[in-house]
Amino acid sequence: MKPVYAILLTALLTVSFFFGLRIGGVGVSFGWFIALGTEIWAAIDSTKIQIKRYKSGISYGPVVIFICFVGLWIVAFPWYLIMRYKIKTGTAILKDEVPKVAA
Repeated sequence: MKPVYAILLTALLTVSFFFGLRIGGVGVSFGWFIALGTEIWAAIDSTKIQIKRYKSGISYGPVVIFICFVGLWIVAFPWYLIMRYKIKTGTAILKDEVPKVAA
């Protein structure tokens, strides 16, 4: 997901969580459901896309990614989406790869 869209999605989910929290009990369960769902999804998906192979501050194993999401969801979620987008589009740099420089 492009950075702008990842940030907008995170903001939308955060606002919907806090708006639901103001209304009452529905927001609390809905917000925690979204957070837990994205945490589990990112942990599983990180293994599928092999995020550990790429240079990034979030390139860890599924357990560490899950813990990052639990601790700082509002930062980790868009960061993960951006890195996932780079991997899927082929623009992410592998840890062993030397960046290509135009001669």
